Amino acid sequence: DPNITNKSNMKELFHGSDFVALRQIYTFGFNRSFAGKNATVYGKGDYFAVNADYSLGYSRGGNAGTAAAQQNNLLGMLLVQVLTGDSAQGKPNIPEAPFKPGTQTPYNSVVNNERNPIMYVTFRDSQAYPSYFITFKA
Repeated sequence: DPNITNKSNMKELFHGSDFVALRQIYTFGFNRSFAGKNATVYGKGDYFAVNADYSLGYSRGGNAGTAAAQQNNLLGMLLVQVLTGDSAQGKPNIPEAPFKPGTQTPYNSVVNNERNPIMYVTFRDSQAYPSYFITFKA
């Protein structure tokens, strides 16, 4: 993304979802057309957590998982390299990050709390690369 001015803000963050969605993301990458499946409180983008325990709440097996995941009572999440760049405060249902003050350049991501973010939301699929598919027993 050419608008990312703070390229040093690459973070390893977590993303939780059901096994089918995680497999799709891990294989093909993020697809923002599915954004909002679980939340839009900070915007209609892809959500990433600083701590794995937060993503755990979105990690589901059971009926939402594969047959093997169901049989073995497995859950999953992704460890993702996310280019967060410059962040602004997120707002409900925004389709894009807001513009930086006095410019027509958008922020690169939004957060739940600007002082101490525990969640980042991106609006470009190319900002996130799933590095690891983590599985574990419930």
